[in-house]
Amino acid sequence: MKIRLLLITLILTTGNLFAQKLYIWCPKEQIATPRHGFLEKDTIDLVVFDGRILTPKSKVECTPDATINKLTDFIRQTYPSTTINILSSNQYYKAPVSNRITVKIGIAAYHAAFGADIKVGIGSVGGNFSYGIFPEGKWNAITAYAVKIYDNRNDTEIKEVKDILKTASRPNMGGYITAKNILNSSYIEANQEMLFFIDETLMK
Repeated sequence: MKIRLLLITLILTTGNLFAQKLYIWCPKEQIATPRHGFLEKDTIDLVVFDGRILTPKSKVECTPDATINKLTDFIRQTYPSTTINILSSNQYYKAPVSNRITVKIGIAAYHAAFGADIKVGIGSVGGNFSYGIFPEGKWNAITAYAVKIYDNRNDTEIKEVKDILKTASRPNMGGYITAKNILNSSYIEANQEMLFFIDETLMK
């Protein structure tokens, strides 16, 4: 009897997981504010890792690779005086190189969903996020990064870590358009906070 109940619970849980649908659209073009002259002659090793967990029924119009490329291109435009060396995602958990700057960005979330379904896609990339409660009966969007900066210039070893979390909720007035807009809003806000964190850390 216990085994039967366990199997039923497992089937119901698995079925609920596969029924949950996440929505991922590519962000609209974000206009960078260039930091001309900042970190001039320096090199930044930049690695972005996508740690999201997407369900099979998710509507993915922006693949993980496309999401990573959008983010890295935006960072390059923001720091035009700096040499940005893009590393592959499999370098994320490797030790940073000495005598230069390394920036690691773990994407814990970038998706929209209706109600509490949004919690399904949140992945773990070493961050300690506190997400709170997402309202039922509304579209919810979330962008979350775990950002690690290693400044190993001049024989120093400085490490700064920051979890960045931006959420947005809105009633289902415009359907998918509403979800797409709030996802883009959360993405822009998360990027703004991330850039200020990079600026403040490396200006010290």
